Amino acid sequence: MTIQTEDPPEVDRSSHNRQELFEKFFRQHHDPAIRYGIRRGLSDSDAREVAADAMRIVWQKCELLDESAIPFLYKTCWHLVQHVYRDRLRRFDAESRARQQHEFSSTREAAKDDAEHLREAVNSLGEPGSEIIRLLYWDGLTAAQVAAVTNRTEQAVWAQASRSRRKLAKILKGNRHGN
Repeated sequence: MTIQTEDPPEVDRSSHNRQELFEKFFRQHHDPAIRYGIRRGLSDSDAREVAADAMRIVWQKCELLDESAIPFLYKTCWHLVQHVYRDRLRRFDAESRARQQHEFSSTREAAKDDAEHLREAVNSLGEPGSEIIRLLYWDGLTAAQVAAVTNRTEQAVWAQASRSRRKLAKILKGNRHGN
């Protein structure tokens, strides 16, 4: 009597490999994506949500999960951060109407730490300088990756970074003498 055995079902190696590639991509880029959101003023929980959503979108939209997906990840983070900013603005407007306040007032702490001063100085650079400085130096992207994220040439990224660094040095020097 011969027993016929069925061949084991074929494992879809491509989907398994894609999952492994994504897990590697996730391990390498999830924490930097969280820091991206935090550096742009998001709370830790909002930054984590932005990073998770961005990773989900990378999984859904990117065929290749290698270094070429990094600019897409940061563009996606940027768009998601803008959504958070819009939500904050809508929430603020609703709260303002509910309280019938027409003026916005805020108080700042007298003693700010160095990170706060640096963040404010970088923010005062305006766009695109502040974003290029953040992507290059805080997020650790290459000039080529920043060029892809900001839709500029690599040469334009370096030129803007150079101008922004000079302006930032003047701002920080002025803050040191002013305090």
